[in-house]
Amino acid sequence: MVDSPRFMHFSDTHLGNREYMMDLRENDFYEAFNEAVDIALEEHVDFIIHSGDLFDTWGPSNRALSELKDSMLRLKEKGIRTYMVMGDHDRPRRTDYPAASIFDFLGLTLMGADDLDTHYIEDSGTFIAGISNMKGSRLDALPQMYARADLMAKAYRNSILISHQGVSGYTHPEDVQVQEIDLPGSFAYLAFGHVHVSSYRERPRPFSYAGSTEINSASEIEPFLRDGKGVNIVDIDNGEVSFSRRRLKRPRIQIKIVTTKDGFIDDVERALQKFENMVPGKKPLIISEVHGSSDFSYFKEKIAAYSDRGIFRRPLLVKESAPAVKVGEHFDRGSLFMEYFRGDKKMTDLALAAYNTATSESQESAKERILALILDGEKKGADKEP
Repeated sequence: MVDSPRFMHFSDTHLGNREYMMDLRENDFYEAFNEAVDIALEEHVDFIIHSGDLFDTWGPSNRALSELKDSMLRLKEKGIRTYMVMGDHDRPRRTDYPAASIFDFLGLTLMGADDLDTHYIEDSGTFIAGISNMKGSRLDALPQMYARADLMAKAYRNSILISHQGVSGYTHPEDVQVQEIDLPGSFAYLAFGHVHVSSYRERPRPFSYAGSTEINSASEIEPFLRDGKGVNIVDIDNGEVSFSRRRLKRPRIQIKIVTTKDGFIDDVERALQKFENMVPGKKPLIISEVHGSSDFSYFKEKIAAYSDRGIFRRPLLVKESAPAVKVGEHFDRGSLFMEYFRGDKKMTDLALAAYNTATSESQESAKERILALILDGEKKGADKEP
C-alpha cells in the first residue's frame, strides 16, 4: 500500500468557452487544460482531482468533448484516474446526463451529482468524498452533506473532500453557499472549485481554491497578472499535507486599460512593451475603457496599427457624465442591484434571489421558484399593511 499518495488538484477549466466570441479564446482554454494534464504526467501523480466547471456549459460542443476525450486517453495510458464533481456550469438545466459522465470508461469518475458520494482508493489508502454544486433548491441539504462527510472522514488519515461552492471570505456575499466556519474539519485536504482566483489556507485544515486555468472575465486580470494561473500538486503522508503550486505557462496575457482619448496611444504602448513577449507565440488581449470620447473611428484606426502586436476588444467609450461602474476582483452584485433600484432593499433582495435561481436551476424550476418569491414578497407586504 502507498502511504503517501500524490495528486493534482485543478478546477474551473471551462472547456468550450469562446470568450468574446473568439475562436482563439476557445483554443486558449483547451491549451491551458492540456498543459495541466502535461503537468500531472510530469509529476507522476497517482490520480487527479477536478473540483468542477469542467465545461463552460452543460451542453458542450463536440470539439470540447473531443478535447476531453483525448486528454483522458493520455491519462488512461498511464493509469491515472480523475475524480471530479459538477460545477454550476456542468449541471444540466433539464433532465439529462451530465456530459462528463459519458467518459467513465476512460477513468473519469463523476461524484456527488445529487448527494454526497464517496470513493476509497485501496492502493493509496485514500478516502475521497465529493459534493457537486448545490445552488438553488439543493442548497438546503448542503450542511447535512458536509456533516455526514465530516463523520465519515474521521475513519481515514488520507482523506480529500471535493466540492464546488462559494465559501465566505473567498467570494462576494451573494455568491456564498457555505460559511468557512462550517467546512468539515476531519479531512486532510479540502479541494474546492467555483472561485476563479486561487488561494490556499493551511490551518485549521488545508483548504484550496485551485482557481481557473484561463481568464474567464475581466475581474480575473489583476490577480492573474500578479499570481498567474496554475494547478496544485499535493502529497498526503499519513494525514499530513505537502502543498506546491505549478504555474501554467500558456494562458494568454490580458490587460485592461482605463484611459482617455489623448492618453490612449501612450497607455497601449506602455502595456505592450511590458507584456507582449511574456507568452511566446500569443499576442496579449487588450481591453480598453476610454473616457471622454465617442469617436470610435479614431480608435479603430489606431488599433489597426497595433494588430501585429496585440488583439484588441472594441473599446468601451464612456462619456464623462456617465457613472463608471468598476467591476473588479471584489465585485458585489448586490451593490449594483441596490444602486439600480435606488436603495429599495426589497427589490434588491428579490433581484438577487431571482438571479441566483435563474442561473442555477432548470428553466421550469427557476420559473416556479421566482414566482414563489414574488408571491411571498407580496404576501409579506400585505401582512404589514394596517
